[in-house]
Amino acid sequence: MPTAPSRTGARRPGWRLISVLALLLVLIASAVVVAVNPLRSADAPTTDCTTYGLSSDDPRAHPHTVTLPTRDTDEDQTQAGALGALQQTFTSRGVTSKYHVLDGGVDTRRPVGLVVDLHGDGGAEYSEPGGRTTCLAAVAASHNDLLVVPLTPDCRGACTWWEELRPNLRWLRALVQERLLPDLPVQRDRVSWIGYSGGAEMLSYGVLSSARDLVTGGAAMVGGGGAPDSLDSPATSAQKQDLLMRWYAGEDDDGTDPNSDFNAVRAAREGQRFYEKSGFKRTQLSLMPGHNHFNMPDSTILDNLLTDE
Repeated sequence: MPTAPSRTGARRPGWRLISVLALLLVLIASAVVVAVNPLRSADAPTTDCTTYGLSSDDPRAHPHTVTLPTRDTDEDQTQAGALGALQQTFTSRGVTSKYHVLDGGVDTRRPVGLVVDLHGDGGAEYSEPGGRTTCLAAVAASHNDLLVVPLTPDCRGACTWWEELRPNLRWLRALVQERLLPDLPVQRDRVSWIGYSGGAEMLSYGVLSSARDLVTGGAAMVGGGGAPDSLDSPATSAQKQDLLMRWYAGEDDDGTDPNSDFNAVRAAREGQRFYEKSGFKRTQLSLMPGHNHFNMPDSTILDNLLTDE
């Protein structure tokens, strides 16, 4: 005669069902948390670097977008990379400003270089790093270089490098010599520079005129880079022979655009001619058809500079 099932045995199927339902509820809740919490999203936003000259099939054309942190968190929301650090502060002789370090994926088992990017008037490359700055970091990393974007100390008005050029240059020199080179795992003989507009002016009037020892790679002046009256420090034979200097301006960037009355074509021509006449052998001027002050292919320009150094 069959025996009636025990009470314990009769309840097992019910507990199994409850356990399964509980597990499903946990999984659903976890999915909801991931969906509403962007910090846990597996898909980080990317930047389209074809705007800055890279081809769409270039593996560097869509890097993770660098964003400034919006709140305190232990999670990486900046995409600044393993060696990266945003909004760092540096003070020299009572002058204080900030800088970003961006690591687009360098390999520290190999020699690492450094690219210093000088922003244009207003400092958007510093305050809005998700566009051009993100793309330059990706290009720099492809050459195993870190990218540093300093903010001019002169931000009482329009945030320019050139209006208070001498004190700004002193701070910039100290930043490189006292903070960046000692603290970052970079080679001192691999320091390159790129500057846009007002940043190009700072390069040609300041860095290349009186602080060439900071440029051990090459320098690219984009949308500017005029001629100083004279060299503030004499150039060595090695500098005249080896230092790569390139000027780039859009053919339409001649000051006739109502949105940009700065004649970058004239500035670039005069700057390149000055350094060539001063004995530098590796100067080059490129006037780019179809380009103006606001659509220069900066990523391609940096890539070419680092390739040819």
